[in-house]
This record gives sequence, C-alpha cells and structure tokens, in this order.
Amino acid sequence: MFDQVVFAGGGGRCTWQIGFWEVIADQIKLKPRVLTGVSAGAMIAGLILIGRATASVDYFSSVFNANPRNVYWRNLLGKAPVFPHYEIYREGIQELFSDRFKDLKSAAELRVAVSRPPNWLPASVALAVGGAIYYSNKYLHRKMHPKVARRLGYKQDFFCAQECTDIGEFTQLILSSSCTPPFTPRLSLAGKKVLDGGVVDNVPVEGIDPGEGRVLILLTRRYRGFPDWFTQSQGRQLWTYVQPSQSPPISVWDFTNPEGLINAYEIGRRDGRIFMQNMLAERGFYTGSQKK
Repeated sequence: MFDQVVFAGGGGRCTWQIGFWEVIADQIKLKPRVLTGVSAGAMIAGLILIGRATASVDYFSSVFNANPRNVYWRNLLGKAPVFPHYEIYREGIQELFSDRFKDLKSAAELRVAVSRPPNWLPASVALAVGGAIYYSNKYLHRKMHPKVARRLGYKQDFFCAQECTDIGEFTQLILSSSCTPPFTPRLSLAGKKVLDGGVVDNVPVEGIDPGEGRVLILLTRRYRGFPDWFTQSQGRQLWTYVQPSQSPPISVWDFTNPEGLINAYEIGRRDGRIFMQNMLAERGFYTGSQKK
C-alpha cells in the first residue's frame, strides 16, 4: 500500500513509531522501497530494516534506567561530559547495528536528513541560530513543516545510509542528523558543519521520491488542529500522516525515563490497532489541505 515511509525525529518519543509499525506492518504487507528519517527517527527506520526495533526498546530502557541524570554538573571542571546523551546514543547505535550492518546494506533505501547552516553566517553564529530555530520549532511554533530555517538559508541534505562503508560512517551519519549542541558536540559530515536535520524540518518530506504512489508519514508529537491521521493529495501521490493519539510521556532529551520510553511504544501499538480497524472498515481518513 505504502511504497515510501517518512520517520519524524523526536528522541525517546520515536519508540511510538516502533509500536505502530509492529502492529500494521504484517497486516498490510508494509514493504516500502524508500524510508526517509531524521535524527532518532532515522535510527528507528534503520532498526526496523535490520529487525532490531523491538530489541532497541529493551536496550535503551535498560540504559536509561542505569542513567540517573540528564546533566552532570560536577563534570564541568573535568574531562567527563556534562551531558551523557551523545555517548549513550553513539554506543547504542554501535551496539544495535554492528553485527547486522550487512543486513542494512541490502535492505530498502534509507535516506537520512541533515541540516546545513548558511554560508553567510559564521560557523559559531550559525550553530547558535540553528539551535534557537530548533527549540522554537519544538516548543513555540509547533508547525508541521516550518519555513523559518529555509528563509535564513539553512538547507536539508539527504544521505543514503547504504552508501556508508562501515558502521563507523553510519554512526557518524545518524549522530550528524541528531547534532543538537549542547547535548551533542559540534559535528561535521563530509567536511561541512552540520546540525540536527529537524532544524529545517523535523518531518523530512523533502526526501520523498516524486512520482505516483502512497506515502506513510509517522510523526512523534501531536499537532493541534489535525486528526490522529489524515490523507491528502500531493501531486500524483497520496500522503497519509499519522500522529500519536496522545503526547508520548517522554521528552526528546530525557535519557532517564525508561517508563516513558516503554509507554510511548505501547501507545504506538494501541494507535496501530485503531488505525488498522479503521482502514479495514474503509473509514477514518480525512482528506484536506495541509496547514502550515
């Protein structure tokens, strides 16, 4: 039914996508040829492709349970990181993908979104402005496809995960798509500074192939004014957006909340069952123009 799937970013909230996928994939024989993702959503898409998505919920739940704080102020004067997120994230990618990286190479194409700052801004300023845009999109504007970053010259580039030669390159790609100082260090990819792909658009639909087909877009937060799912025409394509029926009980950078991680997953499974019931009844889809 859906030949392409888009995975929004959202940190720990992305386990909602895992639960939703698990319920619907077999029932509708979901085997897309292209998956597009940003930040943690890109990692989730990769985990689905190698069959490690469910295992990742258990893995990160265990890691979060062992991590008591999101900020270690005592490390300000030492060499250890103040924010544990980068190391937890990096180790998780390597642990979950290392022995199945070859499976990813032969799977459906995975496109990972990365934001590039504009050339006219000094690097340090561009990163600061990009961070401000990221957090304003997240907490203030809450638009599904914001335009502020593009107007300032930020761009969203897409990299094919299958072109990574080894797990090291793949890890760097996912971390680059998730680059959000101060939770992560400043990063570069292909010799250029990068920021979280969500700075430009946390729902990376620009990575979709044009042409006739159906696209499933899995969000990770609730957008006011939209139903739980709706379908709209985009040229010769039909895009079906699905959002959590309730806000997942975990914030993006909360790496201390295993219960929230698991609850987001369970909400995804419940939403998947409801989605399937409505699909089978041939109802439950709203078609209309997208709000921006």
